[in-house]
This record gives sequence, C-alpha cells and structure tokens, in this order.
Amino acid sequence: MKLPEIEISYKNLFYTFFIIFIGFIYIPFISFMPNDWFRDRDNYIVYAQSSNLIMDSYQGLALYFNEPLFLVLNNFLSLFFKPEIIPYFFVVFFVTVFFIALSKYSKNSLTFLFGILLSITIPYMLQSELVALRQSLGTAILILSFMLTKNVYKNASIIFICCFIHSIFFIFFFIYCLNFILLKNLDINKKLFINFIIMVFISIFSIALAKFFGLRQGEEYKQNMAVGGGGAFILFVFIFLYLLFWGNKEKKELFEFSMIGLIMFLTAYFLTPIAGRLFNTVAPFVIFLLVSKSRLQDLAILSLMSLVFLILFFLGSYGDLLSISNMDAIENFSIYIINFFKL
Repeated sequence: MKLPEIEISYKNLFYTFFIIFIGFIYIPFISFMPNDWFRDRDNYIVYAQSSNLIMDSYQGLALYFNEPLFLVLNNFLSLFFKPEIIPYFFVVFFVTVFFIALSKYSKNSLTFLFGILLSITIPYMLQSELVALRQSLGTAILILSFMLTKNVYKNASIIFICCFIHSIFFIFFFIYCLNFILLKNLDINKKLFINFIIMVFISIFSIALAKFFGLRQGEEYKQNMAVGGGGAFILFVFIFLYLLFWGNKEKKELFEFSMIGLIMFLTAYFLTPIAGRLFNTVAPFVIFLLVSKSRLQDLAILSLMSLVFLILFFLGSYGDLLSISNMDAIENFSIYIINFFKL
C-alpha cells in the first residue's frame, strides 16, 4: 500500500528539482535584458530619479488617481539603488511571482513548459514582463493574493491597494467586487453577459472617465485611439470558447476571473485602447487556467497556441514593445543569449 506513496513522492521530488533548474535559467534570462531595448524603460528611470517632483506636480485628489504607491516605492528604492537599476527590481519581482504561480497551477512538467513558452511568446505577457512595469507590479501582487488566500474580501482589499500602483486596477476592483461579492451566487454565463454590458459602457466612456478623474492616461489614450487589427481577437475568441466548455471549473475563482477578464478584453478590443492594458493583467491567469489540466484536448490547445504565438513572435509581434529596430533586436538578442550562457 505504500508503493504508490513512494512513487508520488519521487514524482513530486523530480518536479521540484525540474522547476528549480528551469527557474535558475528563466528568471535571470528574462529579467536582465538591457533597459535600452524596451519602450518606456527611460520613463521608469525618470520615475526613479524624480518621484518626489512627480508627486508634487499633482493637485489635490489627482495624486490618488495617478499611482502614488508606485511613486513612493520608487522614492524608497532610490535610497538604495541607482535609478538605472530600479526597473530591474520590478521585472525580477513580476517574473519570479509568475514563475512560482505557474509551477503551482501547472498539472505536470509538460503543461508547465507550455506555460513558459507562452509567457515568452504572447505579446501581452511580454508587455507585462518587460514594458508595463507599474502594472506588472500590481499584477504580481494580485497573483500572490490569489495563491495565498481564498477570501474574496482580502483579495478585493489587495486589488484596491493595487489601484494606487496602477490606475487600471480601479476597473478590476469594481469588476471583482461586482462578480465575487455582490453576484457571487450568480451563474457564470449570467455574469459574463452582465460584464459584457458593463464593459461596453466602460469602453465607450473610458477616455472621458480617465480625464474626469485626472488620470494622466486620459490624454495618452486620446492620442492613441488605434485598436487591434483583429487577429488577436479571433484567436482569443477561440480560447474563450474552449475554456468556457472545457476549462478547469474546479478552480472556480481562477476560472471565473479568467473568463470575466477575457470577456472584458474581447468586448473592449474594437472600442478602446485600454483593452490591451486590461489583458496584460488577465493574461497570466488565463495561462494558469490553461495549464491546470493535462487532458488530450488541453495539450492540443496548448500546442496550437504555442505554434501560433511562436510564428507571430518570429514575424515580429513583439516589435511594438521595443525602442530599437527589429534587426537590432535580433542581433542584440543573439549576443545576449551567447553571453548569458557563457556565465
């Protein structure tokens, strides 16, 4: 009767060592790519240098809608690190938290590897890991909250705190409280319909709402009204339908948060430029849900997604994340790989 227990323990031991081995490669490899490769990294260095001046520039309540906790954290870190180092702190934190959560939610080593592959080929994940560092900090804290507590009130409180790290979490706070507290006993299909209606309203008035509350992103979104071309929309509609019928409903909160996040993204896709911003936070949870089962259909969808995103990756789907040309990126990345594995 003890043999199965021994077999399980050996299996768990192998998985633990496998995860640690991959982690020692994955985390530093993703985290320490040069700042000057990526869009907005120079802005994060400015935040590190001038967080006090930026806080002083906001009047009254506007400060509370423009990420004061992120500014305070930058000010604190600037006491110990050079400004050029501080962006790496946020990258390491997000990548490490994502990696730990992926190892927790993955059904086995194979689905874990699919999750790693998706994390470095899905543009929304690359944006979270390497570019949108304010939002990635809030997302990492939210991931930790999901892992460490099942109490919806504690999770809601954490999301509320994240609102002062990145303003996109005001939307997530409202959506989370609505679905997991006020409508907690409602069927998921009804929740999805309600969130579709709400997201239409938010999308149409997103820029006006941002300007009303004094969010600096209001003017930024107004100047960048371009929305997606449709390819990602079709792909994620397919993923949404797959998860709706075959997703892991045993992990109820993860399933509902991922599905609600997907319906928010798909609804907003053609209506507002905040759609991509929303999905930067949702994408890790969708990956966790996808790798949490290892049935034949799960492996098939993971294989298909990996193939599609690999093709898009090599076709330059990451180009908008860079501050250098695609040709320079390929050359620099090749040198980076060689030097990394020389260490």
